[in-house]
Amino acid sequence: MGKYNELFARVKGLVKNVDKVIFDLIPEGDPRSLYKASRHYPLAGGKRVRPFVVIRATEAVGGDPEKALYPAAAVEFIHNYSLVHDDIMDMDELRRGRPTVHKVWGVNMAILAGDLLFSKAFEAVAKAEVSSEKKARILEVLVKTSNELCEGQALDIEFETRDEVTVEEYLRMISGKTGALFDGSATIGAIVGTDNEEYIKALSKWGRNVGIAFQIWDDVLDLIADEEKLGKPVGSDIRKGKKTLIVSHFFDNATDEDKAEFLRVFGKYAGDAKGDALIHEDVMGEVARAIELLRKYGSIDYAAEYAKKLVREANEALKVLPESEARKDLELLAEFLVEREF
Repeated sequence: MGKYNELFARVKGLVKNVDKVIFDLIPEGDPRSLYKASRHYPLAGGKRVRPFVVIRATEAVGGDPEKALYPAAAVEFIHNYSLVHDDIMDMDELRRGRPTVHKVWGVNMAILAGDLLFSKAFEAVAKAEVSSEKKARILEVLVKTSNELCEGQALDIEFETRDEVTVEEYLRMISGKTGALFDGSATIGAIVGTDNEEYIKALSKWGRNVGIAFQIWDDVLDLIADEEKLGKPVGSDIRKGKKTLIVSHFFDNATDEDKAEFLRVFGKYAGDAKGDALIHEDVMGEVARAIELLRKYGSIDYAAEYAKKLVREANEALKVLPESEARKDLELLAEFLVEREF
């Protein structure tokens, strides 16, 4: 994993200036509770992968990375606003190892903090050192991205009440929830750096594919990863009844008898207050059997290969760009997302 360690060292170095922009735009202002809540997730860190994509996409098309700083901050604001609101909807209590915003400041203030982060994204675009024409186009991408995030989340909520979701339905949902923001990040970076439409389209395709692959690989890891590296018990998605590409493939191919057996476990422990570790101890046999059923129909392998295929297609799309260190970093990032173990 040495090459990936070097990659993330470069990520950390490149986004330091983005962090400065982020905290300049959300200072310790008044009302203090609102600004403290808004700064909570950005201060918790995170890999800043999406801002890195914006900057590297700008460089990959021959642009000035300094001009990408405010657009990169805008993307990170959109990402963090979506996390705040997602955590409220899921009533999650931890994010990045820290209490969630609504857990600390309450639901009402968390909603306002998310709204502030959303509005700061557009303030960041207004301050970007690019032409008014490019600003207008970046705004169009941000609006489209935000619309798709909401659509994807709405579909995810709708799916919670259904036993079965088809592969096509799942892919549409995840294209909005994770694909859109990676697409938006890469597209915005390209817009900052070039007027070449072929380059912009190539980076858009790269981002969409990589974003979808990222989530699918997360779903695969939930079933096959080492628990210590993953940081949670394997099979968490089965206990919670989470719809994934793996589960959709299973339902598209399994017998009625096997579907019925799977459904006896799937979602059985959603919202159980005992906590993941204890739940896992109680039901590990049931979850193991459910995973066996997924393996029986090749559903886990199907999803893993689907994610890798998306990454191959993503990196193939980048071949229209000139060779550069920035392009190599984007290719390496895509490969990492479907080779990581956590």
